[in-house]
Amino acid sequence: MRDRVSEADFERQQSSQPDFTGYDIVGLNVSNNNGRVSGSATVRFTPAAGTNVTQAFPLVKEDGEWRICE
Repeated sequence: MRDRVSEADFERQQSSQPDFTGYDIVGLNVSNNNGRVSGSATVRFTPAAGTNVTQAFPLVKEDGEWRICE
């Protein structure tokens, strides 16, 4: 995503999202397929108004740290 969207555009996109009051990580998964390590995190967001939203995020290990990969 960093290669496709500028930081300013990303901030604009995120500011148009509903406000959340909290979140819980409800699931993590790590896999190793022929030496290629990847993972996913499932997150439940609590919005300021409305019902909870659950979303899965793909993860990659980059420079020794896990990062969201889209």
